[in-house]
Amino acid sequence: MDILNKIDKRWWAHLLFWATYMLVYTGVHSDGDDGWWYYLKIEAMNLPGAMITAYVNAYVLFTHLYARKKYLSYIISAVLLLFVASLLNRVLSEWVWEPLLLPDSTHLDAIFVWYLLLKGMLWFLSPVLLFTLLMRIIQQSFYQEQQQQELAQEKLRAELNYLKAQVQPHFLFNTLNNLYSLTLHQSPGAPVVVLKLSELMSYMLYDAQSPGISLQKEIAHIQNYIQLEQLRYGNRLEVSLNVSGDTAAVSIAPLLLIPFVENAFKHGVSNETDLVWVTIDLKVKEGWLQAKIENSHTTDTITPTGERSGIGLRNIIRRLELLYPHGHELQQYREPGRYIVDLKIKLQA
Repeated sequence: MDILNKIDKRWWAHLLFWATYMLVYTGVHSDGDDGWWYYLKIEAMNLPGAMITAYVNAYVLFTHLYARKKYLSYIISAVLLLFVASLLNRVLSEWVWEPLLLPDSTHLDAIFVWYLLLKGMLWFLSPVLLFTLLMRIIQQSFYQEQQQQELAQEKLRAELNYLKAQVQPHFLFNTLNNLYSLTLHQSPGAPVVVLKLSELMSYMLYDAQSPGISLQKEIAHIQNYIQLEQLRYGNRLEVSLNVSGDTAAVSIAPLLLIPFVENAFKHGVSNETDLVWVTIDLKVKEGWLQAKIENSHTTDTITPTGERSGIGLRNIIRRLELLYPHGHELQQYREPGRYIVDLKIKLQA
């Protein structure tokens, strides 16, 4: 049915084009005393040559010559096309149309009247040739622009999928390291870790495959991760997660926040032996998500800002650039005793 609908639409478009052609040309050429109906007949006589000019030019000459930049061959072929179409119109007019449509005012003339042939080429047919050429140029330009956009979108999707595929193994690797550490010490918290890991994997395998996800689910994912880290570090770790604003009505690209949270534990907690802390503040305000992630650190346990980003952070920065090119702000900086990530993302309802 879709194919039939497309065919019907094309037929109607062609009929509308030629009806418009007849009306416009009749209006332009009806400058005599014979009346509008007479000139409509004249245009009808010239219609076969115009149709041949239009379709041969649009679907043969343009496709095989002009589009391939064979401009000289196109010009020569176009002139020949105009001549053949004008000659056809002369034959049909003298032998068919005038005896049929104008029997009282016609008489048989020679076919090869060069003035009439040239008039047909230049006055009647060349505007049709130029118009169809212009239409095909516009159509090709639009098609090429559409193709470039599709290729750019496909490239973007491929790059995002690649980056996401890197984030997930990176996250799983860190979590398995945590589980290994607990089982190595025969910790009773190991079964809980397995359960939480199962929930995390379910999120990454199913929920995170969609382009956008509820912010609440992303926060629940972060909470599961925090619980794993609390089981690992015990009483020497203090974690604060503060959420404000309406998180139910907005969505976010999945796995955007977790690399920053991971990094806070990796660089601010794992190398410390004293009491450590991580603070995560998430706020939805005026269409923006404001995420501020802070962790304690000492000078000896953190590298300079530019060197801090591993695979996870490099990927997430790239994903932010692709997904929110004009809708995010990211700052990472140090202050005495703490490291701060300040991220703002323009949300979509």
